[in-house]
Amino acid sequence: MNDHQILIIAKNTPGIGARILSLFYRRGYSVKKMTSGVTVQPGYARLTLTVEADSNTLDQIQKQIYKLIDVVKVKVFPEENVVCRELMLIKVKADDTTRSQIVQIAHIYRGNILDVFATSLIIELTGDTEKLRGFIEIMKPYGVLEIAKTGITAMSRGDRM
Repeated sequence: MNDHQILIIAKNTPGIGARILSLFYRRGYSVKKMTSGVTVQPGYARLTLTVEADSNTLDQIQKQIYKLIDVVKVKVFPEENVVCRELMLIKVKADDTTRSQIVQIAHIYRGNILDVFATSLIIELTGDTEKLRGFIEIMKPYGVLEIAKTGITAMSRGDRM
């Protein structure tokens, strides 16, 4: 089973996210990550879910989500022609001897330094899951204090939605 991103466009009504997630849990489907936000159309929400499923399960998921009253569109993103990104904030131990090394590594990964404290740095990083995982591994020897990650946000390339 592979991870797949599912786009859901729904009316932005109170509890729509909870109703979608409860549908998943009632059916025994696993949601690994979820992001949500507004769309260019006022009154609608865009949810991107990362699920671990095979093709039969993906088909069932789509059919079940469409049954929800406020859902307008459901799309399973293909593996290609899709841009997927995650945002991560990571707090790393840093002192006078390691701070410049950490900053250099962060810049190589196109990270932004958000906070400098006497004993730590907070770095913002955006990218695909593998890039973020690689950065975490490089930071482990310095001492990772805290990590906060969003779910995956995805969008089809070109002019299609």
